[in-house]
Amino acid sequence: MSEKRKKLQRILFLTVPVVFGILIFMVLLKVKPNPPHKEQIDNKRKVRIIEAEKTDVIPIALGYGTARPTNVWQAVAEVSGKAIYVSPSLKKGSRISKGTLLVEIDPTEYKLTVAEAKTNLQSIDAQVKQSIDKEISNKELLKLELNTLDLKQKELDRQKKLLGNNIASKSDFEQAEAAFLAQKYKVQTIQNTLNSLGSERELLKAQEEQAKLSQQSANLQLQYTKIRAPFDSIVSNVNVEKLQFVQKGQNIAEAEGVDSIEIEAQLANGLYVFRPEANEEARSRLIEGNGSVGDALGITAIVRFNFGKISSEWKGNVMRFNAQIDTKTRTPGVIVQVDDPFGLKLETPKRPLIKGMYCEVEFYGRPFKNIIIIPRTALHNKNTVYVADENNRLRIRRVKTGFTQDSFTMIREGLEPGEKIIVTDVIPAVEGMSVIPILDIELASKIKSDAMGGRK
Repeated sequence: MSEKRKKLQRILFLTVPVVFGILIFMVLLKVKPNPPHKEQIDNKRKVRIIEAEKTDVIPIALGYGTARPTNVWQAVAEVSGKAIYVSPSLKKGSRISKGTLLVEIDPTEYKLTVAEAKTNLQSIDAQVKQSIDKEISNKELLKLELNTLDLKQKELDRQKKLLGNNIASKSDFEQAEAAFLAQKYKVQTIQNTLNSLGSERELLKAQEEQAKLSQQSANLQLQYTKIRAPFDSIVSNVNVEKLQFVQKGQNIAEAEGVDSIEIEAQLANGLYVFRPEANEEARSRLIEGNGSVGDALGITAIVRFNFGKISSEWKGNVMRFNAQIDTKTRTPGVIVQVDDPFGLKLETPKRPLIKGMYCEVEFYGRPFKNIIIIPRTALHNKNTVYVADENNRLRIRRVKTGFTQDSFTMIREGLEPGEKIIVTDVIPAVEGMSVIPILDIELASKIKSDAMGGRK
């Protein structure tokens, strides 16, 4: 009996706490407060937008190239001789003015040649004058002798008639005939002399022309003894010293013009700047060789040189295209000319643009009118734009694009003015999803400024 009691006590000892714990748990559930009510979270995505609008776009292209002088002069000796004078200005890096005497070669020999040519010409002139005088006198003599011949002819005819009438003797007739023939010989001799004078005159005329050419050549040779600067320039190389013997054909100096410098800019892209529509008048001048590509196509250029924190820029003139593609870069070359690169005509001194500077050239074309542009970041997969419709739902729009420049891309088809272009990169972008558009005024202002060439 005692054992049954112990067993019952053991069962009660295990179940009573369990039942008690269940009762406490149920009481706690009843008195537990209700969880706080949470407001439903709005899952609409905030996105930045700009409104599509038509604007003018100035196309811009970049090119890079090395500055080089437009005019380079090599002073080549055209005569031989000793350099008796070398200008103190003929030193590397010196600036020389147009017409400055740089080198003089000993002119003694060439002066003698000029004098000889002059004397030869004077001699021929004297012979020509003598021939003319001789012709005049022979013509006068011929008139007299022809009159005498006429008289001799009449006397011969008279003697012949008298001989026929047996009035005159045969010896008288023969004497008259001999006189006539002698006079005829005189006339013929004078005529032959006049004929030879004509041929002689032609020969003297040829000799005179030859003598004049020789004189001109001698004068040129004498002029070549003085070497002058053909334009304002800077000396880049000198190969002559005073009293040095100079050979004909020797390169004695080199100089580079200071009026202008050229940069052949290689274009990696941006050929849309060079649109074919042209100013007809400027195009005609270009065809005639008197104009520039810039005037014909309405293109301007800015040349920049950047070296660390130092930056300078100059206005450039787009002159012409290179005749071939660069074999290394496979890009077209455009020659840009900068006038007065040393700032010699400026009132305020300016850093010069000199040979060898590696420059950036920015080309500005004629504006495209009434074009819709969007930020480059708003274009997805090259032909897709996200648009917020009137119900603020995202719409995926296919578009046709034009050129891309700096921060924007031109849209040819697919967008209309006033549409809200989403510029936020929405991931994932789901057609019809709700968005909260926020106008990004700063971005809209920036791409409009870029479109008008305000990149820098």
